[in-house]
Amino acid sequence: MPPEVATPTSDTPARLRRLRAVVVGSGVALAVLGTLAMALLTLTLRQGASDVEQLLRVQTIETDLLVADANATNTFLVGGLESPERRAAYDAALADVADLVARSAQAQPADAAALSALNAQVLDYASLVEAARANNRQGLPVGAQYLRQASNGLRADALPVADALVQANAKRASASLTTGWGWAVPLLGLAVLVVLVVVQLRVARLFRRRLNPGLLTASLVVLALVIASTALMARLFLATDLARGEGDLATSAGDARVQANLAKSSESLTLIARGSGQAYEQSWQSSAAVVHERLTTDRILAPFVHDFESYAQVHRKVRALDDGGSWDAAVELAVGSGTGSSNAAFAPFDQKMADIARSSGASAVQDLRNQGAGLVVGCLLTLLAGLASAWAGSRGISTRLREYR
Repeated sequence: MPPEVATPTSDTPARLRRLRAVVVGSGVALAVLGTLAMALLTLTLRQGASDVEQLLRVQTIETDLLVADANATNTFLVGGLESPERRAAYDAALADVADLVARSAQAQPADAAALSALNAQVLDYASLVEAARANNRQGLPVGAQYLRQASNGLRADALPVADALVQANAKRASASLTTGWGWAVPLLGLAVLVVLVVVQLRVARLFRRRLNPGLLTASLVVLALVIASTALMARLFLATDLARGEGDLATSAGDARVQANLAKSSESLTLIARGSGQAYEQSWQSSAAVVHERLTTDRILAPFVHDFESYAQVHRKVRALDDGGSWDAAVELAVGSGTGSSNAAFAPFDQKMADIARSSGASAVQDLRNQGAGLVVGCLLTLLAGLASAWAGSRGISTRLREYR
């Protein structure tokens, strides 16, 4: 008998076969369960990208509704001669709403019912605005009533639905931006590595060789998988955290823009009410407070407080003129487009918030989609590593079994 082989016992082959079954079972379990975990992670992050896209769509719907209303109320103050630019902006905003409602309903069936209700409310709003325009062109005072009814209905009926959609999709996006499933791979790998070490120790008791080449190879393969999967998960965690931050920035910028346009609409409605618009001025103050809160609580948005304050200063001039009895001058300041006017002060802030929301949202989605290739490679490597460890460990023990033949 070779000197490196221990004195055989009658049950040694049976024990080796059991150890081989444990090694093979552990490797196959790692291959199957690890690959399944990576596949679930791939699907989760893919769903996360879709959820972030849906969140951006529904928030844009809400923003566009307020952009439309801000333009409709502002151009109404001009009287019969509407501003072509503001009318075009109003039409473009509502057209964008219609397109986004259709795309959002198709992308997320869970939102379909709410989007259908929202679409009906938008159609009611648009019909009231058209009635207001028609009467305003004829100089009929009833036009103002139609416009107030349209704006009040938008705020009371449509915006709560839009807010609910934004909140629901924000929760979905937050829940799907997780790397939880992927951490199962290094944990499974560690468990299999422990099994392999224990098996090697038991084999070493039966033979005077301390190392079994096959089991050592299996252990090194699994160790490499543990290290590689841990590095991959760390990278994915950072990428997901970055995407979450970009998504939060897009949401905050979108919220600021929603409230800013709500304030702009309230400014015009206050003037349209001609002395009885205190409720709209209070709405302006509430919206402005929300804008300041969104800007000051985000370090990236904080520098834009000055931009909104530039508009707020012009608004205060509008209110001073109106409250002082100079309604015509207040209207001229509110509807003008020249330097120092309300529209000229508001436009830069609105555009900057729109750009930030758009770019940050797109970056969040792209960051998540960029992980797809790495996750596919991770799935393949996990499968191959598990099967390779089972094969190498089995060969290592089979070599010892042949010594008894």
